[in-house]
Amino acid sequence: MSQLRKIRYRLFSWCRFPKLEPAKEPIDVVIPIIAKDLHILPLCLEGVRHQVEHPIKDIYIVAPPQQEIVSFCDERGLQFVDESTVLGFGPKDLNLEIHLPDGQTINRSGWLFQQFIKLSGKVGTCQHYLCIDADHVLIRPHVFLTQEGKTVFYMSYEEHQPYYDNIHQLLPELELHQLSYVDHKMLFDKEQIASLHQAISQRSGLPWIQTILNSYDRSCHAGFSEFELYGNFVKEKEHRPWLQKRLSYKHLADYDTLVRKWKGSRWSLTFPDYMRQNQKK
Repeated sequence: MSQLRKIRYRLFSWCRFPKLEPAKEPIDVVIPIIAKDLHILPLCLEGVRHQVEHPIKDIYIVAPPQQEIVSFCDERGLQFVDESTVLGFGPKDLNLEIHLPDGQTINRSGWLFQQFIKLSGKVGTCQHYLCIDADHVLIRPHVFLTQEGKTVFYMSYEEHQPYYDNIHQLLPELELHQLSYVDHKMLFDKEQIASLHQAISQRSGLPWIQTILNSYDRSCHAGFSEFELYGNFVKEKEHRPWLQKRLSYKHLADYDTLVRKWKGSRWSLTFPDYMRQNQKK
């Protein structure tokens, strides 16, 4: 991250913002997962239920049809959606292989597939749906849609140039914000999603998914961001700092303990799986 980016974000996070009044319309929550996410997902769900300042109609778990996932959803009153039914194909059908400069080959099909699920607009019955990563835990109240109908985006200091290079390929005239929309959660509007699909397809003459696949740099392990693309595309919006803390699994605790410990300085916590894997080594 550049020094200028750090300064810009720090100044932004110190700003005083007026209180946001949440829209009263219900929203859906959509969480794409795989089986390994089940150990952290309960904390994510508690954060959603306690801190999202909108009526929630349904919570949808989009995942492979494995019994442990289906049972988890049944026990907690969640709507299970077989991931292969959303777009008519599964992650393996993408066959996105990345050839890194060091000679390694990695498969990023599942990672990109989850982004296509979020951008599909095909899950849930509400016009607006909140997507949140399974390892992300909200610990303070969050507004995602204002009474005036503006989407609220929580901006981060992420800086990954391939994301912006990809957007310039897809929509070269799109003006990009000086901070990042990558913040582990985002509210999507199905009308805006339809407009985004149309804009992408209109330029290429191909379906939006195929266009994104064609634009992906096969030498980059992370060459596309649904959050950066959608956040920059939406015109009517409010910005807020994300104020999150990334924690290793040694800091895991029950939800109330996490709130008491961190709510004074943070709005959300993230427990990345790669940090759990590193602890095992």
